[in-house]
Amino acid sequence: MNKQLLNFHLLLFFILGISFFFHKYSIDNTDHLPFLYAINASIAIFVYWIVFLLRNNNKGYLGYFFLLGTFIKFFIFFIFVLPIFKDDNIVSRTEFFTFFIPYFLSLMVETKSLISLINNEEN
Repeated sequence: MNKQLLNFHLLLFFILGISFFFHKYSIDNTDHLPFLYAINASIAIFVYWIVFLLRNNNKGYLGYFFLLGTFIKFFIFFIFVLPIFKDDNIVSRTEFFTFFIPYFLSLMVETKSLISLINNEEN
């Protein structure tokens, strides 16, 4: 496996693993927590792999691939996650942060790793 791919996966799993541990023990209802972390990690990995595989052939479109990944995350949120949260017709702060924390962390790792990938390709 390529060093950049390995570093991305290790960093993503490390950050999300630590966050999951603290998140799990700081809220009462953790029913959907593993699902939300898995979805965010999976999409981040998918987007990173797409950009990684297409980085040499489609350099002008890499930003669009990243934006497509963000769109996919929002699509999955509105189609699969929001209906779960709206079972009681209320999306509480806890439910919002249950989704937003892994989303934000995976987005930050993904962004940092993609910037490093693109900068290394230019040098």
